[in-house]
Order: sequence, then C-alpha cells, then structure tokens
Amino acid sequence: MKNVASGYKVGYHKEKLSTYLKNEPIFPVTLELDITSRCSRVCQDCPSCRSPFQESLSWEFIEKLFASFEGQTHGLLLTGGEPTISPLFPNVLKFARESGFKDIAVVTNGSHLLEQNVTDALIEKASTIRLSMYDWDGDSCNGIQPTLKKIEYLRKRIDQTGSSLKVGISALTSFDRVSKLSEIAESVRSAGAHWIYFHPMCTGWSNAQLSQVNQDGVVRAINDYRNICRDEFEVFISSSRYDSTPLKFSGYHAAHFLLVVGADGMNYLGAEVKYQEKYMIGDIAERWSNNFLQQPERLAKINAVNNSNYTALHSRHRGVLYNDYIEKMKSDAAGVTKASSQNDHTKFLFPHIL
Repeated sequence: MKNVASGYKVGYHKEKLSTYLKNEPIFPVTLELDITSRCSRVCQDCPSCRSPFQESLSWEFIEKLFASFEGQTHGLLLTGGEPTISPLFPNVLKFARESGFKDIAVVTNGSHLLEQNVTDALIEKASTIRLSMYDWDGDSCNGIQPTLKKIEYLRKRIDQTGSSLKVGISALTSFDRVSKLSEIAESVRSAGAHWIYFHPMCTGWSNAQLSQVNQDGVVRAINDYRNICRDEFEVFISSSRYDSTPLKFSGYHAAHFLLVVGADGMNYLGAEVKYQEKYMIGDIAERWSNNFLQQPERLAKINAVNNSNYTALHSRHRGVLYNDYIEKMKSDAAGVTKASSQNDHTKFLFPHIL
C-alpha cells in the first residue's frame, strides 16, 4: 500500500541519509516554498497567517534559489499564503520542471481553481495539489460546497486531458470531529478527489508553543472508514503523529532534508515554526550565498535545537518525527541498513515531498 506521509519517510532517501550520517553536506530532498504570504482567505489559527507582512518573492530570487540546488533537490512544495494568487505561479511551475524537480505539490485553499491559467498550469506541470479543508465542519468561507464543486471541475479536466495530476485533501482531526470523519471523506471522494490525508489539529501557532488538541478515537474511526472505502480513493494517516512515544533528538536534523523558505526570503527551521523569528536560521534574500546551506551560523542554529528546548515538539509535526528517526539512525551503526529494510516495504506517493 502506498502512503503520502510517514514519520520515517525521510528514510526512503537512503543515499542522502547515509551521506548525512557521515557528517557530509547534502542537498535537501524537498524545498517548501512560499511564493507569497498573501491569501484570499483568513482562517482561524491557520499557521500560514503568521507572516507579519503581505510579501511575495521576486522572480530573480526564485531563479537563484532553484539554481543553487544544481538539480539535486527533486521535491518542491509550493505553499503560502495562497500560491495560486501570485502572478508568478504558472511560470514557477514551468521553471520548476525545467530545473529538475520531479515531484511538485501545491498546497491551496482552492479558491482560484476555476481560473484557466491556474488550472492549466496545474494540469500540465504539477504532480499533486493538496486542498486544505481545515474548517470543513464549519461555515467559514461559505462552507465546503463551493470547494467540492471546484474539485469536480478539476477532476473533469484531469480526466479529459489525461493529466497525471492527483487531487488530495488535507483535513484536520480532533476528538470533537470523530463522528464526522467518514462524512468529509465521502464528500471529497464523491467530488472526485484521489486521496485524503488526516492529521491532528494543533493550537499555539501564534507563539510556536504547539500542542495537539484531544485526538481520542481518531485513528480508530479513520481505520474503520478505510475498511469500507470504495473505488480507488486513498485514505492516509501518519500513525506516528497520533501516538505518545517520547521523541528525542540532538539537533533539528530535518532542516537538512526539508528546506523551508518563507515569502520574506527567510529560511526557517521547520514548517511548523515558519515566520517565527526565533526559528529563523538564515536570511537568504538579504545575505545571499550560493553556499547558504553550509553557512556556519545556519548550521549552529540547527544544531542548537533539541527535544528539551524545542517549543513545537508536541505538534509531532513531520520535521519533529524525522528528527527522532534520524537520531536513532545516528546512534545505531547499522541504522541505514535498518532504514533501507523498513522502507523497502513501503511505497510512497510523491516520495520527494517530505
């Protein structure tokens, strides 16, 4: 069975992991990039609303950034803000393909999916879109019906053109939503989505003091729905985000594998702390260097973060889980072999999107 997310997905990239464990530099697997922090919506507790300014990256910056990877970074996750409102959006997708990115994912609220230039760019260049339907059980933004209609439209275009684009849904879970999880899954399945990914709702985004809300019963409800799921619709959940196993790491290792760049041109430690000044580890825009990944100041900031001082630890976000996984590899001489064995039995959709 394929999956989109896992606490050990980083282990799929055995060569990079092996190189990193030898203390040798690597290019990141994934670039998570906000081409704009502007958005067409203002959703409560949205982590992407933390940018204090309405900013957008310049084309010159994007050209330099893509070129700096020398074709060695194969995953691009365009997010924001709402990336589709940027006038650069179609050209960024096109240029990303030309620059060697193999898996290109776009995180969107779907508000602009009916615009031809947006849809055409997605159909032709993107691997997947992940529609964020975080307020799916409320009435914000006129409820979910307009979004379901846009999913139907996009799926029709995909089928008409023979595009390989996959439509995914990202939905937040909590104890209060357990009885409705199958309902939202059925709604997006019927609209034509290819997959849905459930992940836990967190609080504390404003100051990076992250913690999950009550998730009792969520995993069981999702697994029950999986057992009756029809057609080729996929239901994904990263179980390690829901357990209580202690996480340990000496250094935010994931920052070497997942590079997070905001619309302000800053490099942030992880996606869960984007636009938090204390976790800004590099000013790429103002202090450009072709070798910015190996700047001593940046490396020192990465190494200074551990499980005892990281305020977003309890989000169990993917970067945090990767840190724990890589730490285990570091402490085990046969770690890479174990990682290889573990991942040989797992297939990932979009393996270059961490």
